Amino acid sequence: MTSFKTTLKTTGSSQTFSLYVDPEIGVNGYWLQDHTDGTWVNLASSPYGGKMVNEGGRLRLDFSITDGGPFDADGQADGVITAPGAAAHMPLSITGQAPDLPPGGLWF
Repeated sequence: MTSFKTTLKTTGSSQTFSLYVDPEIGVNGYWLQDHTDGTWVNLASSPYGGKMVNEGGRLRLDFSITDGGPFDADGQADGVITAPGAAAHMPLSITGQAPDLPPGGLWF
């Protein structure tokens, strides 16, 4: 797990973050838990406005968090974003996105 806290100039605004990791660890995103319903999501994925980029032999995970939004751990628009998450590999089938399947695999 990684946890960070940042103070914003404007209460309720969004902040973009980049986290660099070694591509050899096999992560498929930066995962945070939605504090409103408990669902783990990959903020470094296009459905959440993020991306993963290979840069200089490192994997860059780009993502954005809104102060007081579902991925700000305190849930308050107070000018501070607190974000405990993880650069990890999670099976996509448990997060509501298309799963990682072998050829010919089934998903229910």
